[in-house]
Order: sequence, then C-alpha cells, then structure tokens
Amino acid sequence: MKVFIDDFTLIRVETTIQVFQITLTDHTIHFLKREGNHQYFTTERPIELHLHDHITINQEVYPLYIGLVTLTKEFERRFRYDGQLGVDYSKSSTRFAVFSPVAKEIFVVIDDIEYPMVYHEPIWERVIDGDFHGKHYIYKVRLVDQFYFVHDPYTTAEGTKGSYVLDWSSLTPIHPSPIELKNYTDAVIYEGHVRDLTIDTDVSHPGLFDGLIEKSKLFNGSVLEYIKRLGMTHLQLLPIFDFDGVDEKVKDKAYNWGYNPVQYFALEGWFSKDPDDPKDRIEAMRSVVNEAHRLNLGINMDVVYNHVFSRHTFAYDYLVPGYFYRHDKTAKGTNASYCGNDVETRNYMVRKLIIDSLIHWVENYQIDGFRFDLMGLMDIDTMHSIEKELKKRHPSMMLYGEGWNMMTEVPAKQRPHMGNHAYFPAYAHFNDFFRNTMKGELHGPGLGFTMGNSSLVLRAMDALIGSPNMFLTPNQSINYVECHDNMTYYDKLILSCGYEKESFKYFQDFANHVIAISQGIPFYHAGQEFYRSKKGVENSYNSPDEINKISWNTKSESVKKLKAILKIRKRYSLYRKTKDLSHVAIYKDQNMIKYVLEDKKVMITHYLKHDDKIEKLPLEGGKILFYSQNILIEENHMFVDKPGVYIVLIHKV
Repeated sequence: MKVFIDDFTLIRVETTIQVFQITLTDHTIHFLKREGNHQYFTTERPIELHLHDHITINQEVYPLYIGLVTLTKEFERRFRYDGQLGVDYSKSSTRFAVFSPVAKEIFVVIDDIEYPMVYHEPIWERVIDGDFHGKHYIYKVRLVDQFYFVHDPYTTAEGTKGSYVLDWSSLTPIHPSPIELKNYTDAVIYEGHVRDLTIDTDVSHPGLFDGLIEKSKLFNGSVLEYIKRLGMTHLQLLPIFDFDGVDEKVKDKAYNWGYNPVQYFALEGWFSKDPDDPKDRIEAMRSVVNEAHRLNLGINMDVVYNHVFSRHTFAYDYLVPGYFYRHDKTAKGTNASYCGNDVETRNYMVRKLIIDSLIHWVENYQIDGFRFDLMGLMDIDTMHSIEKELKKRHPSMMLYGEGWNMMTEVPAKQRPHMGNHAYFPAYAHFNDFFRNTMKGELHGPGLGFTMGNSSLVLRAMDALIGSPNMFLTPNQSINYVECHDNMTYYDKLILSCGYEKESFKYFQDFANHVIAISQGIPFYHAGQEFYRSKKGVENSYNSPDEINKISWNTKSESVKKLKAILKIRKRYSLYRKTKDLSHVAIYKDQNMIKYVLEDKKVMITHYLKHDDKIEKLPLEGGKILFYSQNILIEENHMFVDKPGVYIVLIHKV
C-alpha cells in the first residue's frame, strides 16, 4: 500500500484492499471516490506539507508521500520566495537557505556536525556563527521517512567532494566588463569548446581554462589574442558550468561538450588544474575573462536550462519532488528535449533559479552574453524576465539561442521560437534558413548555394539581407553555416561529393565571406576559417579528442582573407544596419548575385559567384576592395573564374 498527497486536501491510496479506516493527525478525512486500484479521500482543510509524514490506514501506519500536489497551480502560486537562496557568507557567520515546502527536516552538515535548519514558509534557513570559508557543506533532507544527502542547487563553489563555502572577496578580482555593443549586428561571434581550443597546442595547460590565456607559438600569443586579431568581438564558450559525462581528475578518460547540466551556478572542474580545489576553477575562469576583456573581447556562455542530466540525481527532486520538471495533462513528465526531464521554466521558483544563476554569472564573472540551448523549450515570460534583469546589469548583454519550434506543453504563443520572434525582439536566433540555404539541408548530401547550387539563388538573396521573411530586423538573425553540432561545412562537402577536392576550399572561403557581408550577426565555428573537419562525425558530443580537437593552421591564406573581410565589415556600417533595408539593393545577375550597399558617401557592390565559369565583372570606376580568390584586371574590368565574394568600392564624395 502506498499513500500520496495529490493536492492540499486530496489523498490518494494505491491498494487493492478496501480502506475502512483512515486518520491523519489534526485532520478530518472523507471518502471521495475509487478508480481501479486507487482510492481517493479529502480533508476538510489543507494538509501542512512540511509536517505530515505518516498516515494511519486500517489501524496500520504508512508513510505519507509527496504526490501530485507539487504539480498543482495552487502549490506554484502559494510557495514563492524572492529572497536570497544558497550561501550568504561573512567572516562572523554564514546563512544557508534552501527552498523546500515539503521537507520535514533539513540539516546543514559541516565537518560532520549537523546543524538543524528552521522552516519559514517556503524555505528552510539557518545562520551559523563562525568563519566557514573553505568549508565543505551538504544538506541532509528528510521528505518522508528517509534522509538523503543533497547538494545545494545554488552551489557557487564546487569541488570534487561537492559544495563549498567561499569568501569571494578573497579570490582573484573580476574587473568590470568594458564591452559596449550598440547593436547585435556589431558583434562577430566565434564559438569554441574550452578543451578543443588548446588540447592540440604547446600551452602549459592544454584543454584547461588556464590554457586559453597561455602563450603558444601557434598563435604568436594566446588563443584569445588570435581570436581577437581574427576580427571577432565575442568568444562563445560551450557549457562551462558543472556537467556530467567526464572525469574531472582523469581528464582523458572521457570527452563531452557539456550539455549535461548538474549545477547551474558552479564551474566544471574538468577544465581546472586542481578540481579538488573549488577556488582554482573560479580563479582560472576569472583570469580568462579578465584577459579577454583586456583585449576587448567579450565572453558569451552557452547555457542549458531546458533539461538536466538526470532528474533523479539533480537536487530538486530531493527537495521538491516533481516541481522542477514539466509534465503533460496526465502528470507524465514530458520529453521534448529528448533527455526525459524537461525543465518547467514557468514555475516561479524554477524561473527564479534560472535568473539567479544568470545574474551570478554576470555579477561574479562579468559574462557578456548567453546562448540558450534549445531556447524554444523555455517560455517567453521567462525570456522577458531574463532580459530585464540582465540588461539593467549589463546594457550590452547579448541574448540569443536556438529558436527551433518544438512541441511542448507551453501554449503556442508562449514558446520562444523563431516564429514568435516579434514577442521577444531582444533575442537573436540561429538562422537555419541561412544555414540550409548556404550549406544545404541538414541531413543528406544536398548542396547549398555556396557549394554551387544555382537553384537556391533567390533564397540566398533573402538570406543575405537578413532574412526579412523571418525576422523584424537583422538584429535577430545569427548567420552561420556550421557550429559545434551537425557536420562541419567541409565534411558536408566531402559527404556530398564522396571524396575530397581542392575546390572545396574555394567553397568554404565563399561561405565564410558571405557570412561576413550579410545583414545580421556573423557566427563562426572555431576552425572553419581553415577548413575544420571532424572526420565526418556529425554529433561529436562525446567523441574523443582525435575528432574534436582543433588542428590549428593559423598561417593559412584563408585566415588572412577572413581577417580582411571582417575588417571591411567593421569599417562600413552599411553591413550592420538594424532599422530598415533602404540602403540595400540586390539582384540576380545572370548566374550570380549582385548585392549593393549604398549611402551618401559610398557604394559597395558585391558579386557573389558560386561556380567556376569565367566572368567579366565591371569596376565602374571603383576600386577592388576584396576578392575571395585571385582575379585578373584588364581595362576597368576584373576576370573571375572561381566561386567567392568580389567587392568593388565607389566613393561618391
């Protein structure tokens, strides 16, 4: 027999035995109904969830479990808290606070001493006198009849043994971010994984946070300096918060991208020199951000709030069972993330945890932007709250994500996907229309426009001007042809052809240059500037270094070309407009695209050629500003026989 609280006044008894007597201390109980092996009873007043842990049925005592009550709207409305959770440290005392309206007892355990916490609806808290800097702590929680050791979901300092209390004022200081960004279109984003960026280099700490700022002969400096010199304004790091799927100490044992969240406030120890020491990872990451900001390079974080690694090991199910996760109308957990534990971002205290963690990263690490993994699984109200809280702390904050339209329990108009872009215009979206047009459809051998597919010319014209068929302004369009997941552009070419050809490099250069000149936000996957390959592996989330590492070729001619065209983008604001498209004219010119940007001072004409037929292109009295591949100039014309972007500049005044 099992007994559950399904609502504040509703008890469910799972049994085939007839219940003829049922009592709960200080409550009067009435029979309601029977459905199969379930018998339902009601109480005359709400059950005190933090007090009642046993019930008597047919003169025997049974545990009274937390049932569906945590999924009810009444529970969500009643138990809300706006104060500080987690650890609030001072040298004389430390306050611990945790949200759990259903726990019967909670202790803070430090040095094997159990300190009982006190319930003040809806949180448990305890102030303990003394200096606890550097001390490991854990919660001991009883929901019904068993105690469990539970990590603090608000842990900000993590070691291999779990949560620690830290005096943050004693750590490496974090300097205020110097990043100023008027429009998202002024940004150029470079995406990289901490380990991938340096694991195949000569730095002292390859694959770690420290390696990002150490000098290497490959870069004539650090990898951060290389990224900045390339023309990038922001480095987007794949998840750096605490995740599962790796061994923090035996670092070569397993590989993972990091989309397995374990702690939302703490850094991942796999990237630190000494994962036992919670200070090491914090100080290392702060040093990375400080150095990036010294270079005027922003740091963006890839964050995963749509699911956790494991519902049964994430702290919330031991504090408020069921509350943290999304369920359908039958109370079954949803699986829109394909991870089996969709996060219910609409619940007040879940939304608070998300926003509090983002504020933590902004205030304590001066992060400049956030990329939201599977953003379409969240909800628009949460996105608005995030925008409000982060923009007032960092006005130049970048907010963007994967706005795929995925079927969830969230009402259609509340889903933060690309189709609803007008409802949350401060967010940019990865533009799959741009990707599929320029690179080809995601799956299969089909070629994109930049690979020579002439049937996509009209689609390419829309993509070039910011996809106005999809977005309010180019400020919402992240233009890309590859990122960490799906095949690299170069591997897609090999798949389509069946073998490698020298012309593939022309096509990749073409794609890289198209991204640079398009209206919207340029986005580059680390290494695509020199034809990065993952040996055909499409989803390399747990593939070894042999697949994921970047084999740097920083002296490639293609790197120089990308650097040159990004300088042009930065020099001329015509590439970075957000209001309207009055400065743009675009035509289909035989088998090419003629793309013209114009203001009172200059006219910039781009010829986008996607085949190897020889073309005679007029200079019209202007000068050649850029060419993807070598050209021949004769009598105010240039002769072009390779795919690419060819730019002519005319000064009008």
